[in-house]
Amino acid sequence: MQEQTIDRLAVVIVHQWQSKGLIKTLKDHNFTATIVDAVGGLLREGMITLVVGTPERRLPSFFALVRNACPGSTRFIPFDAEMEFPWLPESELVVVRAGGANIFVLPVEEFVQL
Repeated sequence: MQEQTIDRLAVVIVHQWQSKGLIKTLKDHNFTATIVDAVGGLLREGMITLVVGTPERRLPSFFALVRNACPGSTRFIPFDAEMEFPWLPESELVVVRAGGANIFVLPVEEFVQL
């Protein structure tokens, strides 16, 4: 198999609870990822940052794989969630979008994997 020229670097930020399925899917479709952990966000959940090198022509299939592995969802959290746990039943709820992924794609002049 001829080696493909990697000319794009995709940085994918995804919730930790969705990352295992995404990593497996990417591996099954011959995308290699480097994993970087992080914690943060509104819900204080674990986040995973993946760094993936790919040829530009594979970006549409890459986006489709990420979209299918990391669907967004709606969650309801108490308005005063940072105050105390457990939350009181009479707390006002706020609708928050969770899940999904953020992808940044950067052009690269040279990609070296050692």
